[in-house]
Amino acid sequence: MFQNILPAPYDSQFMLFFFIYVRVSAAVFSTPVLDNTLVSGSIRAGIAFWIAVILIGPAWGLHQTTPGTQILEVTQTYNGVIAFMLAVGGEVLIGMTLGFIANVLLQTIGLAGEIIGQQAGFSAASVFDPITGQDIFLIAQINTLLGTMIFLLINGPETVISIVADSFSILPPGGAYSLAAYGETTYNIFLDDQGWKYAMASILFKVGIQLAAPIIGAMMLINLAEAFIARTVPQLNIMVVGFALRISLSLLILSASMPYVTDAFKQHLYKFTIYAQAFLYNMKPS
Repeated sequence: MFQNILPAPYDSQFMLFFFIYVRVSAAVFSTPVLDNTLVSGSIRAGIAFWIAVILIGPAWGLHQTTPGTQILEVTQTYNGVIAFMLAVGGEVLIGMTLGFIANVLLQTIGLAGEIIGQQAGFSAASVFDPITGQDIFLIAQINTLLGTMIFLLINGPETVISIVADSFSILPPGGAYSLAAYGETTYNIFLDDQGWKYAMASILFKVGIQLAAPIIGAMMLINLAEAFIARTVPQLNIMVVGFALRISLSLLILSASMPYVTDAFKQHLYKFTIYAQAFLYNMKPS
């Protein structure tokens, strides 16, 4: 049993703030844009700290809260260091999962760029991505930057933080949630459709292929055209001609379809709230 260091009125409030800060920090460090390595850890820790202060404000009497968003008190008793660390680990897993869900949805447009780069012949041209620290295709880099801008335009980081704030009214801070319940919940959300339309793992590839579908269709037609030309005019170096045609046509189709891709990807990002709430309610003790 832990020995209280602070006086009784302040001990529970400190524990409440600590668990709130841990969950918010995990979400901030894993949320798209904020998880960028170009954003220093001290800045992210400061953002998480002030968000935690705002969330615990009603409990400290700093301001009023809206109905339905009351943060539940810490009622768990921790018998030893292991039980306490498990509770802290549970908060970290909850926050990181909410940020990871947003990352999965955002990376669909990057996957579409990878597919386009392979089909259009941009595999030889790769650039260093400072966000992921890896070499990726040029089209994938353009798509990733476009998706990041769309994510910012629809207030993506604010939406993630809002879901994290709402999570405290569903899953009390410091609840010491079991790893078995967490594993079952993440399996249901990411791998099993659970009666909804698509699971997270399948929607990543489904939407990525849909966004790249115009280029895939055009490249299939070019492949057929190259095959016919190679058979009818064998003297022509079809590899040289087809490579230039493939790149030119893919850029033309990409620019023409970009407004539709942008709108479809924006609607795709709005699904974050659905999957995040499904994760929280599946984690909620029955």
